[in-house]
Amino acid sequence: MEKEDVEMAKEKFSVEEFEKKYVARLKDRTLDWNVLKFQEEIDPKYKRAQMRYIGRGATANADSNVITAEHFTLSTMVLPPGCVGPLHLHDDVEEVFFILKGQVTALIQEVDCDEVHEIKLNERDCISSPPGVYRGIRNDGEEEALMLVMLGANKPNLPTYPEGSALEELRKQRAAEREAIISK
Repeated sequence: MEKEDVEMAKEKFSVEEFEKKYVARLKDRTLDWNVLKFQEEIDPKYKRAQMRYIGRGATANADSNVITAEHFTLSTMVLPPGCVGPLHLHDDVEEVFFILKGQVTALIQEVDCDEVHEIKLNERDCISSPPGVYRGIRNDGEEEALMLVMLGANKPNLPTYPEGSALEELRKQRAAEREAIISK
């Protein structure tokens, strides 16, 4: 338990304070089409939006309107038809995609391997990608896909992209920016 949580437990319990700290309501959220815009600027097919609920995620976006993460992050992601969450690798955490709406294809690639495996996912299907495996997601449907996304750490490392890709070169440039945000 964090020190603040222990102090709250010692004081008279307040459901109002608990709600302020541990409840994230849809009405207080907005879709963030800008957090991953750097990818879309490299290729328009990478367009997607994130709505954060617990933690900042791997992007370390300075969103103060989230429940503070202690052990994992949780967000929803909107993926327009034909768009792709590009192949990326988290070296420190597993990543879970739970499909709430739509039909998507999970993309899985082993490090040092050229073959990309495709796994079809429908509504209420789930995939968990372990650390050290490239993963991505593509919307093959005619409508927006909506996914729940979880990362297994409160401040995951910035993901990497396949070596030599435009996204990997951009990631290297942005790494210092991210470190400044998460060290606050």
